Amino acid sequence: ELADARVSAGTYAIRLDAALLFSDIRFSATTEERRRLARDIHDGVAQELASLGYAIDDLGATHTDPATSAGLSDLRREVTRIISELRLSIFDLRSDVSVGMSLNVALSEYVRSQAIGSHIQVHLSLQEAPERLSIDVEAELLRIVQEALANARKHAHAENIWISSRIQPPLFEIKVEDDGQGLGQGRDDSYGLKIMSERAERIGGALEVGARDTGGTIVRVSRA
Repeated sequence: ELADARVSAGTYAIRLDAALLFSDIRFSATTEERRRLARDIHDGVAQELASLGYAIDDLGATHTDPATSAGLSDLRREVTRIISELRLSIFDLRSDVSVGMSLNVALSEYVRSQAIGSHIQVHLSLQEAPERLSIDVEAELLRIVQEALANARKHAHAENIWISSRIQPPLFEIKVEDDGQGLGQGRDDSYGLKIMSERAERIGGALEVGARDTGGTIVRVSRA
């Protein structure tokens, strides 16, 4: 039964890879496409993974063999981790700026959602002029910050993240800093950095990534 559960987990992992591949389209998708992708992931592989987790719980309740119980516990923790990652991806897809929600408001809402169940402390310092940037520009900046946060969480193993913004249309400067392991061989986020750079260029900005003086990484996107 444990073997069967592992096979099922492997099958769901393949489907999860496909779901996350589709979620990568969020970098170029329209708002409606992003919402559709979020619905598809939530109603599809996320629900099926939740069902798999319940099935593993049922198996665990009927087995007393220590080795089998330990294997099921490990498998359950992995399924729980994957479901958590999916939920974050779904929120990424659903987050957006709009006429009624400025960039700083969207950032605050997004950070609040990420804080649930996370050990990472996120510190915000957001300054915004009465005038707003265009919605297209704000949307690109939101995606850049989301990707920087994801990189810090997944690759930097940070305990603290600082987000600051200064917006004076048409100019802007947003910084995302962390106290993690910094740039180097232990990180595998080159694709995310490339995407952020392309987004910055698309809105006439520039992306800079470097080391913090006190350790960790700083990501800065600006248009001066």
